[in-house]
Amino acid sequence: MKANIIIARILSGLVGIIMLSKALEWILEPSSAASGLAMTEALSQETNLGRNTLIGDFTSFFISVGLLSCIGAFSAKYEWIYGPISLLAFAAFFRIHAGIFHGTDFLKSAIIAEIVMTFMLLVSVYLFKKQ
Repeated sequence: MKANIIIARILSGLVGIIMLSKALEWILEPSSAASGLAMTEALSQETNLGRNTLIGDFTSFFISVGLLSCIGAFSAKYEWIYGPISLLAFAAFFRIHAGIFHGTDFLKSAIIAEIVMTFMLLVSVYLFKKQ
């Protein structure tokens, strides 16, 4: 196997594992997962339906990015990685948008993580295409 493919698989697989571990945290202990995103207070103050939405939407986000990244890594098919790239890049973009246009604080750690993982996946796609 070429070095490019190995590196591409490692990059996309690493993103997948990180995101699936966060999804598992949302499934098993949503309060703990929420604290990592500075949402503890929001999660505790929401109505039951609001909590349901937050937990469901965030779990879905992490599962989707994680699974699609892992499928791309194991199948060595870059097409699977476009979805996670889109989700992560738009999450970073709209976090920045919320800060600029809606006066929210910037959760810098999440923005940086989303940009770094987007870059890792873009490199992965590039390397898969080179094969």
